[in-house]
Amino acid sequence: MDLNWKHQHRHMDKNLKQKLDALEGSYASPRQTLNIIRTAIIPSLAYAFAVTPCSYPDLDKWDAMIGWLIKSKHNSWRSTLNAMICEDVHSFGLGAPSIYVEYHRRSAVALVTSLEDPSERHQSVTMHLLTHQVAQLKALATTFLSTREGTSLPKKRQLNLRMRARQLACIHTSKLHSALKGSSTFFDDLKLITEFTSARKPPPPNISHLHQLHYQTAYGPRHNWLP
Repeated sequence: MDLNWKHQHRHMDKNLKQKLDALEGSYASPRQTLNIIRTAIIPSLAYAFAVTPCSYPDLDKWDAMIGWLIKSKHNSWRSTLNAMICEDVHSFGLGAPSIYVEYHRRSAVALVTSLEDPSERHQSVTMHLLTHQVAQLKALATTFLSTREGTSLPKKRQLNLRMRARQLACIHTSKLHSALKGSSTFFDDLKLITEFTSARKPPPPNISHLHQLHYQTAYGPRHNWLP
């Protein structure tokens, strides 16, 4: 088990494409198409969202595939924005479901359900895993943002290996905040981790960082190189 999810992603791609192709060739009306996508196609894809890490390009690609079918059934231009399709009907949209939203919802439900499980052992294991994974990601984020060197891409992949921390990050990314027994759940840590995961390159040096580098160069340990 190497936690490589490419095979699962390929299976999800194939599954979604087959179902959308069959629906496109059917005699379903536009309203029936929306209902089938909402009640059958998206649930068949989203059942694994709680465990499977999906990148934003993957979610955008699946949303685009569904959006293209909805546009075709409604005889809309292909250039129609997906935001108009996903907008609520009362706001003059089509009310189409979004894979992106469903991914974050499933992840949030999985974490909250585990933290509130009737079994105290299950709650304890989930909380300890979450605490340990957030601490590891916080250490990576602190090191990356303090050294200001290299790229964050290899370190970002660590989020895919930490399921509970990834589920909590989905809640934070959705502009929501989780609380357990009246206290916040790693809110400050998530702000640091989100800054780390959203940056491709380290932030530029500031005055304090330049002063620290100057101090280390001037007063740091010196080596005498003898011939």
